[in-house]
Amino acid sequence: MQKDELLEYWRFRMHRVQLAHYECARHFERLHLWLGLPAVALSTLVGTTVFASLSKVTDISLQITVGLLSVVAAVLTGLQTFLRYSELAEKHRLAGARFANLKHRIELLTAFPPATETEYNSSLHGVEEVWSKLREESPMLPGRIWRRIEKSVVLGAPLYPDAALSTSGRTAVESRV
Repeated sequence: MQKDELLEYWRFRMHRVQLAHYECARHFERLHLWLGLPAVALSTLVGTTVFASLSKVTDISLQITVGLLSVVAAVLTGLQTFLRYSELAEKHRLAGARFANLKHRIELLTAFPPATETEYNSSLHGVEEVWSKLREESPMLPGRIWRRIEKSVVLGAPLYPDAALSTSGRTAVESRV
């Protein structure tokens, strides 16, 4: 494999991982909201109902309903705290940005190769070192999301097909991230 082919292959791999991390960030942010919004709504409802019921005598079914809603709100809040979806979303967003930066570095190396073979080899080694560090520090990608990204980005297909370019030079997929 020639060095320019190697760089294109690395660029392709960086692109997939970048997209997968951004997709994971969106996924975990959605999960955070799906747990958080009902927890806030239920807590507000329970608090309001309890406050209103202090001034009146209520029937047992309302008391049981309020008690159950209170338990559900506490469980949702506990799950949100325990599962840390917002923290996972931020870690994946950061990993996606780091892989995007490395992809950009590869693109620059492809567009403006160093003048000497020694400098070129040194640059390739530098990319490898950063990539290795990113693999160690990045959170795991869920298999379901990774498989979806693999299906959407095919090896050999141009990463930026002319039809998908917008005026900013970004693909439709990248515009969402």
